[in-house]
Parts: sequence; structure tokens; C-alpha cells
Amino acid sequence: MDTKTVPFKPRLIGDLLNIIHNAIIIINSENRIIFANSRTAEMFRTSVDKLIKTSFFKLFMPDDRKILVNNILHIVREEHELESEVMLRCLDGSTFMGLISGTSFQWDDTQTGMAFSVHDLTEMKAIERSLRNLERTAFLGHLVDDISHQIRNPVMIIGGFARRLKTEGLSSKKVKAILDEANRLEKLLDSLNNFTRLRSPVPVRLKMGELIDMAETTLRKRVEAFGCTWIGEYEENITDEDILIDKELMEEALKAIILNACESYNDIAAKEKNVIFQIRSSANPSLPYVINIIDRGVGISSDVAPQIFHHFYSNKTKHIGMGLTLAQRIIEEQRGTLAVSSVPGEGSTVSFHLMKERRRSIRTIKL
Repeated sequence: MDTKTVPFKPRLIGDLLNIIHNAIIIINSENRIIFANSRTAEMFRTSVDKLIKTSFFKLFMPDDRKILVNNILHIVREEHELESEVMLRCLDGSTFMGLISGTSFQWDDTQTGMAFSVHDLTEMKAIERSLRNLERTAFLGHLVDDISHQIRNPVMIIGGFARRLKTEGLSSKKVKAILDEANRLEKLLDSLNNFTRLRSPVPVRLKMGELIDMAETTLRKRVEAFGCTWIGEYEENITDEDILIDKELMEEALKAIILNACESYNDIAAKEKNVIFQIRSSANPSLPYVINIIDRGVGISSDVAPQIFHHFYSNKTKHIGMGLTLAQRIIEEQRGTLAVSSVPGEGSTVSFHLMKERRRSIRTIKL
């Protein structure tokens, strides 16, 4: 279409569109750009002349051109408006996250077009990342304070017994106490190193079946090594559901909870030491899947329950108390939640509430 014949482009309107901070793009019925303001050229790292007559599809990621772009055009054409966050591609190959808004209009009896506004979300996303990093730093600051207290106690005991050994002579009982406290200190430092070196998650799309396969091999072996019985329960047809997780980190979180479940039987005489591993759908649309790890062990008393997520808290002798803290950190950094329910003497259930694969249907299902 000859852009000179388009009646909506008088100089005044063009000048007004050029002072708008957002990118303004108008496409014709053939999905080619027939107008772009100066902000569009700046945002997509090119010139207005190069944008004119360019296919609208070229502004999107290659993987999104087959379904996403067609769905966007379909929605704008049928519903006359759209607003969505999408990953956009500059003409020099770089990318950015943008908020795109679209509307359709009629030029005359035979011609229709669409107008789009694009806002660059790069700065906003950077701020969100900075806030998450600040939260992480604040958390580590509180953790360091607790570390100082936790290290001080075993060191004082070691020093006290060492001084007595020096004045009283060798004692096997006292030597054992020193070794026990030294081992506890080593475990504490190992847990600390693992926690502080915990990398940020890199979630990828994963079939639930892959998570189940990992559970039925790696986690089952750990449970059976503790002398407990593994019971896997999975909702029918859930194996093909998509989730977005960091599988490696999720495995570490599940291992920590599995260990707690096995150790819940240590102080009771139980005929059956079952660890039940469930995966099922949830009624929460934001977190539609839940993993339950259930034991029938000693349970958690009501006075202890508020403290179980505190780092270094444990009601088990000579335990470090970082398992739940580690699991909570991993799951929350993947936008999920961790919950614990327990009845003293009857057992506990730890629930991982997981997000669905976050790509919206507009990107994956052709309308």
C-alpha cells in the first residue's frame, strides 16, 4: 500500500506521535508497518525508513512468530484491543521485554488497520531484580548474625574442655565431647557453605513426568537407605502437565524434606515407616500443582511450629536445622510456596505449591 495515499498521516498527527515516549506502530491489512514514530526507531535500534514496509512479525522472537503474533493479531482484530507483556526483537538482533497495547480501526469501507503502542519494560524489570537482590542480601545479613551465635557456643565448649584437659590430664570422655562438638561445628559450616553458595534458580519448562521419574529413582533410594518405605501417589494424567522449575535445585529441596520425614521415625517405635510422596492438582489457579511429602512420625507440637522455618532451629539433638530453611528458600525463589501441617504423634505433611509453566496460552495455543 502506498503510504502517501493514507489519509491518517497529516504532518500534525505525525509530529504529535513523535513526541510520545512510547513506540507507536501502525500496520496495514497485510501486517506491514506503514507508520512508526521516532521512539519506535530508537527502541528497535534502527531508522524509521527501515521500519516502513517491514513485516510486523520481524519485531518478535523467531519462536513466537508462528503462534504468538498471529494470536495477537487475531485478538486485536476480533476484540479490538489487547495489552500484554512480550519479548521483542530489535532489528540489530538484541531483545527487550515490552508491554504492547493494540487496537484496530477502519480507514474506510474497504481498508482496516491496527495501531500498537510499545513500552520498554527493561528498566522496570531491572528494578524488580534489584529488589529481589536486596531481599536476598537482607536475608543473608540476618543469617550471618545467627551464624556468629551458633559458632560461638561449640567453640566455647571446645575451649573449655581443652583447658581442663591441659590441667587435669587426658580423659576419654572429655576427648569425645571435644570431637562431638568439633563434628557439629564442621556440619554447621558445611550447611552454611551450601546455603550461602546456593545459586539463583534457572527455571525451564519441564514435564511433570520428568519430576516423577527423578522422585522414583533418586528420592526413593534415599528413603529406602534410611530403612523407610517409599509410597508414590500421582494424580492420573498429571505426567504430561508442564511446570517451570529448576530441576536440580528442586531435587535438593525435596531431599532436605525427605530426610526430615525419615528422621521423624527415629524417636518412636513404628511398625511401618512410610514416606508418602504425592503429586496432584491444586484448587489454587496461581499455584495449580502441589507436592506433598507425608510421614507418620513424631509430628510437630504447636509451640514448636512457629519456629520450624527459622534457620538453625531444630528440636533434634545435634541437628543443624537448615533443611526446611533451604527448601523454603529454593521454592520461594521459583515463585512457589512451602507449607507444613502436623499433628503431634501422628505425623507431618510438607507441601510444595508449584507454578504452572508460565507461558500464557496466547503463546502456545493457536486461536
